[in-house]
Amino acid sequence: MYFAAPSVYLKMNGASPIRHIIAVCRYPKYTLVWLLLLCALHCQAQSSIDTFKQFRSGFSECENLLQKGKLSKAIQCYEEVQSKYPKYIRSYVRLSELYYLKKDKSRTIYYANKAIDLNPNEAYAPMTYLANKMNSNGDVEMAVLIMNRLSVSEVEGKKKNRIEAQRLKYAMKDYADKTPVPGIELLNMGDSINSLEHEYLPSLSLDGNTMVFTRRVDGNEDFFIAQKDSSGNWLKAKNLGYPPNTGMPDGCAKLSADGHYLFYTRCDMPSPDGIVGGGCDLVFSYTADSVWSSPQYFGFTLNTTAYEGQPCISSDNKDLYFVSNRDGGYGGMDIWVSRFENNYWTKPINLGPAINTIKDETSPFIHPDNETLYFGSDGHPGLGSTDLFISRRNKNGTWKKPINLGAPINTEKFDGSLVVNAKGTKAYCASDRNDTKGGLDIYEFDTYPAIQPVATLCVKGFVIDKYYKTKLHDRPIYFTYTFNNTSIGEQNSNEGDASYSQALQMGKTYLISVIEDGYRPYYKTLKLTNDLLPDILPMDIKLRQPGLKDTLYNSVVRMDSTHFKIDSLSLFQLDTLLTHWPAWADDSADVKVYLTAHYFTSDSTKIAEQTQEAKDAQLKINLIKKRLFDGGIRFNYMFQKQEMRLSYEEGAYDRIDILIVEDY
Repeated sequence: MYFAAPSVYLKMNGASPIRHIIAVCRYPKYTLVWLLLLCALHCQAQSSIDTFKQFRSGFSECENLLQKGKLSKAIQCYEEVQSKYPKYIRSYVRLSELYYLKKDKSRTIYYANKAIDLNPNEAYAPMTYLANKMNSNGDVEMAVLIMNRLSVSEVEGKKKNRIEAQRLKYAMKDYADKTPVPGIELLNMGDSINSLEHEYLPSLSLDGNTMVFTRRVDGNEDFFIAQKDSSGNWLKAKNLGYPPNTGMPDGCAKLSADGHYLFYTRCDMPSPDGIVGGGCDLVFSYTADSVWSSPQYFGFTLNTTAYEGQPCISSDNKDLYFVSNRDGGYGGMDIWVSRFENNYWTKPINLGPAINTIKDETSPFIHPDNETLYFGSDGHPGLGSTDLFISRRNKNGTWKKPINLGAPINTEKFDGSLVVNAKGTKAYCASDRNDTKGGLDIYEFDTYPAIQPVATLCVKGFVIDKYYKTKLHDRPIYFTYTFNNTSIGEQNSNEGDASYSQALQMGKTYLISVIEDGYRPYYKTLKLTNDLLPDILPMDIKLRQPGLKDTLYNSVVRMDSTHFKIDSLSLFQLDTLLTHWPAWADDSADVKVYLTAHYFTSDSTKIAEQTQEAKDAQLKINLIKKRLFDGGIRFNYMFQKQEMRLSYEEGAYDRIDILIVEDY
C-alpha cells in the first residue's frame, strides 16, 4: 500500500479545500480515499497537540521540583521527560544547565550537543547564554566546546556570525607566556619513530593510521613511514625507499588526504624547466598501489630560482600551501598558496601580513576542516627561537590574527612542524626539548579546545560493482553539504585499488553521489551529528547496473487465526529480517517489500463470513507491518525508491508471505 501518490497530488495541484470537495463530488469513487486522508491528517495534528500537552505537563512538574530546591529529583524528572518526549529541546537545555551546576562536564556537553543537534536555531539563545556564564566563571574550555558545536550547526546566517565572533572571543587568550596550559603533556614518540638522528616535519594520513616524516642522516634527508598496528600502536618506521627517496636531500613530505599523493621538496637538482642549479623546488609523487611514482615537477608557476618547499595540500586537493622567500613577500620565508583551477595551478598568493612577518614563517599545515591553519614562526611574539601558531579563516578567505599555542607546547627552544588528526584531538610536532633521543624528535600531545579545529572524520572505502563485486577504478565521487547545497569537493576512486578517502566536518549533513555511465545513480546521505561516531567511518560505494534483480528475503509467517499471535519460528525469521535490513537499505538500490496475506473462502462461505475473513487478513498484515516498522524499517522516497506493497489473496488461512526484492 503506497501512500506517496495522494500527497504528491495535493502538493502539485495546490487546490483549495473547496476545490477538493468539488473533486470528491465529481469523482465519487475517490470519496473514501479523500475522507480517509483528511481524517488521517486531522488525527496526526490532534496527536501532535496531545503529545505537546503531555510534555508540557511533565516539564512543569520538573520545574516545580527545581523551584523547591530538589535538584537531584528535578534532574531525574527532566531525564524521564526527555526520554518520553525526545523531540522537544527544552529538557535537553535544562539538563545541560543543571549538570553544569553540578560540575559534571561530560553530561553538560552531552545535553548541550543534543539540544543543538535537535534544533540549532531554538538552542542558539539558551546555549550562548550558558556559554557566556561558563566564560565568566572561568570555564573557558567548556564555553569553547559549546560554541564550536554551534559554529558547525545549521543556524541562520546572522546567528552564525555572532557565534563565530563569540567563539573567537573565548579562544583568543594570549598564551605567549611561560604559564603552561593545564593538562597538556608532550610525550616523546619513542623508538618506533625517533632515533639518534633528527626527525621532523611529520605528516599524517586522514585516517590517522599512517605517518610520513623526514629523517636527516649525515646531512642527507630521507622520508620514513610508520603505520599503526591493530591495537593502535606505532610500528617501527621504515625508509620509504626509491622513489621518492634519492641520494640527494628529499624533505618536507606531506600526504594528501586521500593518501594518493605525496608533496615534498627536492633540492640540489636541476629542474626540467631549465633553472640552472635547481635550488629547492616543489615536486610530488603519486601512487596507484604500493609503489610511488618518480618525482613530478611543477613548472614556472610555482617554482622559481628562490626557495620553494614544505608543501601541504588541502583535504580537497585544491589548495597547495608552501614556504618561499621569493620576491613579493614580507621578508624572510613566507607562506604562500596556489589553487588548482581548470586543471592548472594558479599564480601563488601570499597569505598576507596577518600570517607573514619580516622573519620566517614555516611548516604550514592546513587541517582537513580546510578552515584552520597551523604554522611555525620566529616573527610573531613567542617563547623561543620558533613557536607554533594557529590561525582561522575569515568568511572572505583571509586569515585571522594567529594565536600562540602556548607552553608547554612551545618552549625556549625550537618547536615547529605540527600536524593535527582529523577529529582535532591529538597533535604531533617536532621539538628539541630536554628528553630528545638526539636532536629534533617527534612528540605527540592531546589538544585543548582553544586550539582545536572543526572536528572532522574520515569517510573511506572502495567503489565497487555491487552485483559482480569488482572494483571500479577512476570513478568520480561528489560530496555536497546539504544545508546550502554547496559542493565541498570531488575526487576519483584510485586508479590502483579503487579506494577513496574524504574529510567531512562533524555536526553537518552531506550527500555523496556518483553519476556514472552504465550504472544507476548512487546517492547516500550522511548525518554526522552523533558524537560517538568513530574517527574512521568505513563506507563502500556500491554501484548497480540497471535491469538486474536480487531476492534478498523470501519467507512465510504463520499466525494464530484466533488470537492473532505470531508463532515462535516466524518471530525468529522476522528478527533475522530486521537484522539484515540495514545492509539491504544501505545504498540507493530499489528495495521493495511485498506482504501478502491469505484468507480461505469456498462456494458455501457466506458473504458476511468472506468479509470477516478479509478483515482478519488485513489485521494480520497490519500486525506484521507494525512489527517491521517498530524494528526500524523506514522508507526514503527522496533518493531511494523503497516501498512496501500489501495485498490480500485467497489461500491458506493462517499464512502471510514476505518477499523482499532489490532492483539494481
